[in-house]
Formats: sequence, structure tokens, C-alpha cells
Amino acid sequence: MAQSPAEEHKAAGNDAFKAGDYLKAAAAYTKAIKADPANHVYYSNRSQAFLKLSKVTKALEDAEKCISLAPDFVKGYHRKASALHALGEPKRTQEAVDVLLDALEAGVDNNELVRLGIQIKGKGFIALADARRKGPADAMGENAPATANAPAPAPAPAPAPAKKKAAVDPEKAAAAAAVPPIQPLWAMAADEFAGAMMRTVMEDFLTNGVSAIQATAFLQPARPAAPSLDQPTVAGAKIEHAFTNPQTLIECTEYLKKCIEQGGAQSAVIIVRKAQVGYPCVWKDKKKGSWPFPKGGDGIFMQCEAPNGERVICFTALEKDGKGATVVGETVQLDVSEFALFQPLFGVAA
Repeated sequence: MAQSPAEEHKAAGNDAFKAGDYLKAAAAYTKAIKADPANHVYYSNRSQAFLKLSKVTKALEDAEKCISLAPDFVKGYHRKASALHALGEPKRTQEAVDVLLDALEAGVDNNELVRLGIQIKGKGFIALADARRKGPADAMGENAPATANAPAPAPAPAPAPAKKKAAVDPEKAAAAAAVPPIQPLWAMAADEFAGAMMRTVMEDFLTNGVSAIQATAFLQPARPAAPSLDQPTVAGAKIEHAFTNPQTLIECTEYLKKCIEQGGAQSAVIIVRKAQVGYPCVWKDKKKGSWPFPKGGDGIFMQCEAPNGERVICFTALEKDGKGATVVGETVQLDVSEFALFQPLFGVAA
């Protein structure tokens, strides 16, 4: 089916944006808006292009128009908060935080909003977001969930096995990365464990900078035979040498398989910064549009592996803001058959 003129202009804008030609991208999105002025996505895209061009007021106007057209569209709030923060005034920065909190309270829940809030406000945003989600009474009462500064409740006895479901849900994993874990690691679903490990990495990044992101394999501990005070902990192995050449990758894969078998790990999460990958460079030599980010850009791969061959891989972009600081960008789920860094660690891929 042929694209509409508006979609053709949008596609041209996307290509220009990926190439770093933000002025051309903004012009293309403007043509898309003229062809279809009721499409909220075009305003969102143009807002992002304007922000890259430091046309912050125009970026804010487009973000507000996007929200008015689609109140449930996550990126509209992300664009508005980004534009407000870019104005550089304390009052406007607080407005940006309020925009994100209001969106979360209204049910527009997305890990990208929480990550932006952490970038703007710091780790304190997590508690603010949690309070908005739960409501003031819950947030202050006995049933308030554990935070980074409060101990988690004692684990309950292991529940009976649940019916089988998909082990790794990328959206749940991304959401779990935004809030502190409130249960033992062994009791989590695979997607929750993946999110908890990604959150740990992001906290290190926010505290210590991009150099803190080290290639690591996290193995989810096995469910204990009975509850005890000594709960099993996650096994984390530094694997930066795995991505040197094909042989080291094979050796690391076999090593992780052995660790999984010996420890009875329930799932595995591989987190590695793109700049640390010498092999396999999965983003290279792909057909146009397959890799959704600039090939020279940096970011974080997160590959989740669970039993029965269930696998997911996501990529979170690392970008430079207007002051040259490294910030967290968009997260996209990739095709695991094209972009997996490791071969299956549990059985055979489905």
C-alpha cells in the first residue's frame, strides 16, 4: 500500500533526523503537518527536531499541541518536559518535573518518563513518581513500597508454581527498570529481574558517569527450597573481554551456560555499552532502517534470556545534551534474530 503524502514527508524527516540534519527534518515534518494537521506524531517529531536546533519555544509549542491532540501519547509529555528543562530556568525545570509527575499520576506510565525525571531531578524523582502512582495515603502508610533508602519487606514463602506465561516482556522489563524492586530477586518474573538489573546500571551511570557502565552478565538466582534469612543473591560476572573477537564470545557463551546450569539460574540479563563491543558489531551492514539509531552513536544493549528459548534484546541510546553531557535517550526493542549479541543461553531459540 502506497504511503500518504504526510507519511512520505514524515519518513523523509525521520531519515534526515537520523542523519543529524535537524533543519531538514523539521522542514519535512512541517510538510507532514500541513498535509495532515490532526496527526499528533508529526508535532512530536518536529518538537524533537526543534529541540535539537535549540529552538526551544517552538519545541514546547509543538509538544503542547501533540498533547492536546493525543493526551495518552507518552512522547508528548516527554517532549514537553524536555523543552521546559532546556529553557534552563529553575522554575521551568520544576514545571518539567510536574509535567512528568502529572502524566504518571494520570496513568500515562512509561519508563521513558521516569528516566527523564531522574535525569532532571536525580534519584529523588523515583520516590516522587511512586507517591503519585500510589497516592499520598499509600505512599506514607505502612504499605508503602521499599525505596532505595528503605529495606524491602521480608520475603513471603515461595508461592506455588504459576501457569506458564511468556518469561520476558520488554515493556514490563523497561517499567521495572524505573522503580526499586520490592521483592526478592529470586521471586521476580524474568522481565522484572531484567528491569531491576537495568535500574542498577542506570543508577551507577547517574552517579558515576558513563564510564560506570561495564559489560556484565547478571544471573537470576534459583528459587530457594524454603524461605530463610539468608536469601540467594544475584551472580554478576564482568564480561568485557567477551566482545573482543569470535573466539572470546564463544568461550564466554559456554562459560555462562555452565554457570546457569550449575547455579540453576532462572534467567540471565546481559548489559553492555555499545562502545565496548568490538565483536559482534550487530548494528553494521544492516538494510536501511533496520538499525533505528545513528550507527556512530553510543548506547546500552540489554539482552534478556530465559528458559525455553524466550529472548529479548533492547537498546537504550546515550546522547549529548546542549551542554555536552551524556544523557539517556530513547529505548527501542530490536529484532533478536538480527541484533542478539549472544547465542541462546537456555536451550534452543523458539
